[in-house]
Amino acid sequence: MSEDSKTKQAIGFPPPWLGALPLRLSVLAAGEGWLALDKPAAIGTRQHPWDATPDLDTALNGQLAAAKPELLRTGASLFGSVYYLDPEISGVALFAKNREALADLRNRFGSGECRFTFLYVAARSAEIPSVLQADAPLLPHRVKPKMIPSTAKGKKSCTGLTRLADSDSGWTLWQAQTTFFRPHQVRAHAAVHGIPVLGDTLYGGPLAPTVRQLQPRARRSDLDAALFDGLALHLGRVEFLTGGESTRVLESPLPKQFALLLQRLGLGSAGQLPDSTSNAGGTREPAPASGITAVTESPPGNSGAFHLMI
Repeated sequence: MSEDSKTKQAIGFPPPWLGALPLRLSVLAAGEGWLALDKPAAIGTRQHPWDATPDLDTALNGQLAAAKPELLRTGASLFGSVYYLDPEISGVALFAKNREALADLRNRFGSGECRFTFLYVAARSAEIPSVLQADAPLLPHRVKPKMIPSTAKGKKSCTGLTRLADSDSGWTLWQAQTTFFRPHQVRAHAAVHGIPVLGDTLYGGPLAPTVRQLQPRARRSDLDAALFDGLALHLGRVEFLTGGESTRVLESPLPKQFALLLQRLGLGSAGQLPDSTSNAGGTREPAPASGITAVTESPPGNSGAFHLMI
């Protein structure tokens, strides 16, 4: 794969690498020393004590060691995830393809030289400000697989939260941005500020509504089925510097079920990301739709923020 190649290529994972079923993950982009995949939920990027899911580090390196042709063609000597992304979160998963690139990219991530933009759904609350700077230090719980706020022992964490749109059905679309994130950071910060992610029961998030709740007069066989399974949280964009000091922008489209959820909640149609250079000096306003109130403020200290377009 050549530098900056953005192709329709995909990498296959036969059972049991990523579970009992075969999977093909789209290659979002590839460059000298790195590869970005479109990660679905329920798959980890790397092994973690909290997770029991298959992970991509193991699957990629296992198939590379077995000389799988499509991985040999990447020119990789190994694969290493640049950052840990909760298995429950879908979106951009970035991997280095050799030890030198891995050390460089992980150092850039740890130094806050990247920017990450998430999109998530929460229950609507008029009492919550439209712009929040979440900076509660976070600490792993001693027993439960979760993060808790702790000013005494927690590690520095910062997430900018921006309300993008409210729907008449009682839900809100939020954007979360950060230059560095710890495990569960966005989820924990959202919960601290009273706007936990839909489906995130670990942090007190609401369950997805059923068809009956949104359409009481509907007549269909699945009235009591939840509209969404899992966390409504997606890493839609990653910006990072490469060894040549040029910025790369990686984008992951909303998963189909996430986009359908937004439609049914009255929060928009299928997700589309704006051009990365279209709002270098400020925010980008989401396209309003019937029943939606859009909000266009930027988080404090984040004047270069951008919004995911849906």
